[in-house]
Amino acid sequence: MKSKTPLLPLLWVMLFDHASLNMTFPVLTLIFFDAQSSLFTSGTSQAVRSMWYGLCVAVPHLVNIFITPILSALSDEVGRKKILLLATSGALLFALVAGLGILWGLLSLLLLGNIIRGAFSRTNPIAQAVIGDISTTENKVRDMGYLQLAISLGAFVGPVMGGYFANPFFFKQLNFSLPYFIAAVFALVSCLLMIFLFEETHVKEKAPSFKKLGFEGFVKIILNPHVIRISIILLLTQVSWSLYYQFIPPILKTTLHFSAHSLGLFIGMIAFWLALTTGLGIKQLRKIFSLEQMLIGSLYVVLFGLLLSVAACWFNGSTFSHVVIWLAAMPIAVGDVIAFSCLIALYSDAVLKEEQGKVMGVCFIVIGVVWALTALVGGMMMSYVDVMPLAVAPLGVLLAILTKRML
Repeated sequence: MKSKTPLLPLLWVMLFDHASLNMTFPVLTLIFFDAQSSLFTSGTSQAVRSMWYGLCVAVPHLVNIFITPILSALSDEVGRKKILLLATSGALLFALVAGLGILWGLLSLLLLGNIIRGAFSRTNPIAQAVIGDISTTENKVRDMGYLQLAISLGAFVGPVMGGYFANPFFFKQLNFSLPYFIAAVFALVSCLLMIFLFEETHVKEKAPSFKKLGFEGFVKIILNPHVIRISIILLLTQVSWSLYYQFIPPILKTTLHFSAHSLGLFIGMIAFWLALTTGLGIKQLRKIFSLEQMLIGSLYVVLFGLLLSVAACWFNGSTFSHVVIWLAAMPIAVGDVIAFSCLIALYSDAVLKEEQGKVMGVCFIVIGVVWALTALVGGMMMSYVDVMPLAVAPLGVLLAILTKRML
C-alpha cells in the first residue's frame, strides 16, 4: 500500500540506505589499520596503509563527481523514483562486492566495490530534489531538516552495529566482512521500500528530453551568482567536515588506541548529535533566526569543536584527551548539519522548480570534489604525521567564516 505523503516513505528509504552505507565506515579503519586484516601482511607499514586508506576513501567521491550530474539531470527527466531505485540497488551491490573482497583478502575487489558505491549509491541529491518538489518555501528548511534527521539516524545505527559486529570474536572466518553482508540486508530493505511505498514526486507532462542531460543546464546553474556564493561557502565548510569525518577514525585507532566497538560508538554518536539537531534544533532555530544568521552561527560552532579536537590530540595519552575528543564531536556535528541544511535550502531557493535535480547535482559535485581531494591529501598527510589531517581541518571553516563576512 502506497503512502499519500511522499515525505514519510522517502525518510524510511533514506534511514535504511544510510544505515547500510555507514555500517561499513568504522570497519574500513580496521581493514586498513588492524593487524588482523587479511588485506595486508602484518609487516606492512602505517605509511602504506594510510596511503591505501586515503585512496579507498577517495575513490567513491572521484567517481561521484562524474556520475552525480548525470543521475541528477536524469531525475529531472525520467523522475525521482527510478533514479532512487538505481541508487539503493547500487548500495546493495557495493556491500556484496566489497564484503567478498574483504572475505577473500582482495584489495582490488574492495576498490571495485567502492567504485560501484561512488557510481550508483548516492541517494542524497535526488532525495533533496524530492524535498524541492514537495515543499513550500516556508517549509523547505524544516523538511530538509527531517531529511537530515533520517540520514543521521541511519548514520547512527549503522556505525554502532558495524563496530559491534567488527569485534574479533565474530571474525574467525569472516575477517571483518560480516558488517558488509549485514549492510547488504539493510540495502535490500531500502530497495523494497522504494519499490512498494514511494510515489513519484516529479511527473513531467512532456516526454523526457535527454538533450537536456548535457552540460548546458549545469553550466547555467553553476554560473548563477547565488549558486556561486553558496558553493564557495559549501566547499570551504566541507574541507573541514571531510577531513574530520574521514580521518578521525584512523586517528582514534592509531593515536588513542580505540577498540572496534569504541570506534563504531564514536562515529554513531556523531550521527546521534546530527539526528538530535535535525529532529529538534533546526525547526526551533528557524523560528528565531534567519537562514543567514543560522549559517554564520553554525560555522563558529564547528570551528570551536575542531579546535577542541586538536587540543585533545595535542595532549594525547591523558584522561583529558579521551574526554575532550568525545565532547568535541558534539559542536562539530551540530554546527555542520545546521550549516548544511541552510546551504541546501539556499541552493533550492536559487533555481526554478524544474531545476531542483540539477542544482542538487551541483551541490554534490562540490562535495564530491572536496571529499575526494581531502581523502587523497589527508592520506598523504597521515603517512607523515598521524594527526595532521585533524590539525589542518579548522582552516576550512575559518576561511568560510571570513568569506561569508565578505560576500
